[in-house]
Amino acid sequence: MPIIEMKKVFLLGHRQERDKIFNLLHNLGSVEMVDVKSGEAWDEFQALLEPDQPPENISQIDTTRSDIRYCLDFFQRYFPVKKTFIQQFTGGKLELSEDQFTEYIESLHRADEIYGSCRQVEDKLARIRNEITQANNLIAELEPWESLDLPLELVKDGSYAVMGLYTVPRDNALELQESLAENVSNYYLKEVTFDNEFMYFFYAGLSEERAAQADVFKENAVTEVNFSQLSGSPAENIASLHKQLDDLEEERASILREIESLLEHRPMLMACYDYIDNEYKKHDAVSNLARTENSFLLEGWVPAPVLKDLENTVDEKTETAVLTSRDPGEKENVPVLLHNRGPAEAYEVVTKLFSTPQRREVDPTPFMAPFFFIFFGICLGDAGYGILLGLLAVYFTRQLRIGESGKQLLKLLLLGGISSIIFGILFGGYFGDLIKLPPLWFDPLDQPMQMLYYCFAIGLVHIYFGMGVQAYRNIKAGKPLSALFDQGFWFIFLNGLILLLLPGFETAAQWIAIGGGAGLVLTQGRSQSGLVLKFLSGLLSLYNITGYLSDVLSYSRLLALGLATGVIAVAINSMGEMVGGGVVGTVILSIILLGGHSFNIIISALSSYVHTSRLQYVEFFGKFFEGGGKPFKPFGKSASYVDVIKPEEG
Repeated sequence: MPIIEMKKVFLLGHRQERDKIFNLLHNLGSVEMVDVKSGEAWDEFQALLEPDQPPENISQIDTTRSDIRYCLDFFQRYFPVKKTFIQQFTGGKLELSEDQFTEYIESLHRADEIYGSCRQVEDKLARIRNEITQANNLIAELEPWESLDLPLELVKDGSYAVMGLYTVPRDNALELQESLAENVSNYYLKEVTFDNEFMYFFYAGLSEERAAQADVFKENAVTEVNFSQLSGSPAENIASLHKQLDDLEEERASILREIESLLEHRPMLMACYDYIDNEYKKHDAVSNLARTENSFLLEGWVPAPVLKDLENTVDEKTETAVLTSRDPGEKENVPVLLHNRGPAEAYEVVTKLFSTPQRREVDPTPFMAPFFFIFFGICLGDAGYGILLGLLAVYFTRQLRIGESGKQLLKLLLLGGISSIIFGILFGGYFGDLIKLPPLWFDPLDQPMQMLYYCFAIGLVHIYFGMGVQAYRNIKAGKPLSALFDQGFWFIFLNGLILLLLPGFETAAQWIAIGGGAGLVLTQGRSQSGLVLKFLSGLLSLYNITGYLSDVLSYSRLLALGLATGVIAVAINSMGEMVGGGVVGTVILSIILLGGHSFNIIISALSSYVHTSRLQYVEFFGKFFEGGGKPFKPFGKSASYVDVIKPEEG
């Protein structure tokens, strides 16, 4: 069964063995713990038990965990860990031996010291950032006045004269000077500079004419610029500020070197974070328990195939624990664990990206797998690309330590490479037309319409298969009439319309289509009340034929992607042929072919994966799959930064 059966388990043990049992379950990683208080049995237990509480030191553990995470994020911000292209997807982790991991954990006490150092450095950098921002802002304010050869401390009002620096909108500059000439008898105005918006000017006048000057300035939207905190000319201040910026950059470089010297602690902090994070989760999980003065009760879910091993381990490793199990209740929110075998396992990653099936729903993975295999091959459709894709998948599978989802993805790419080899041989694609071998079937580049018809045909099979799965679900659920009404009549109606396109079947096709359409009209409104609503709802259901038509047309993307891969490959080869001979020509040819085909295989493989997934999610899953299940998340070890390699794995 692709969906593993789950069992509800209850574990009762003595409080003195709680930590031991928690460590045991954490190492096994086969039990998903649930809050006892949220279970159906809590009403019965409530009179005997009370909710358990995490230990008092959990807040300190959480603080330490947060401090270490801060340090690691701080290092990553300034000196990020460089990952390869593949590690960007697989999340390559630091590999440590068990001895190295233990040694790092013994240095956990140093985390506070390193955190303090990081905080101090962060404060210094924050100060430098602020000072750099202030200096740049002041330089920007001073630059329009750079040509003013006047100490700024002298620009101030006196007993008999007023003076200052001002800006006026450029459009008002002429009007300002005319208005001053009319209303102020004695003044001096020096234009310093213009930009796209303003004129910058120095103004001096008599104190007794301050009021008239103020009125003119107000009418022309003049704004005063104040540099009272500065002394010396604007040019001198700008030079001083640039010197200050240079000094700040030197100080920043010195601080970055200080951060770099702290990087030697990063592996230790990575190990300590994974350790302390697991410790925190173990302590926090205690809040799911219920307790008496001397005992505790744990509730959870266990996959049925591992239940026996769990019972034996608990019996062997503990002295007081008692484990019981039962089948899930009808209303319980049971977690779902997928377990497909063989090639279908690789396609679980596609299903999980969409949604986890519900408990009583069929797992779409084995039904979707053969179609995904075929569609991917049609989209890529080149034997040379398929060989390279398969070899890369095998290489990275052996070289990288990755999680289950990563392994499934690489296996999916391997199968995609195999499919591409098959369709490449059928269509005659070997790095485009680089290797000129005739197609075993036909060349889609020469016969695109024939390929389009085949794409529509396989798309129709895909849609029918999805309808068939939903019919199976209805029959299994004890609703055979729903299977007949909702899938059977649509199947009859659609086939009748298709037969209308074939010569010699017109009469039979008409009656088949009429029969299927009549069945839909009479049954699709059965949930409505009243004969009129039933009839109208059934009649309107025929409009869904447009949905089926658009679904079938969506499979034209198989042709489009296959043609795109082939055309780009041929174009790359044609570019290579235009290069002259000789050593230089051979080198350029090699660069064009290697770079061009590498780019094409990456883009085409990614497009094949995305669009093939889209056909599953929209056209196929939409016919029968609801999703929304809760994935099984066992209580166990997790690692964000390091992989601990056991001796037998080295």
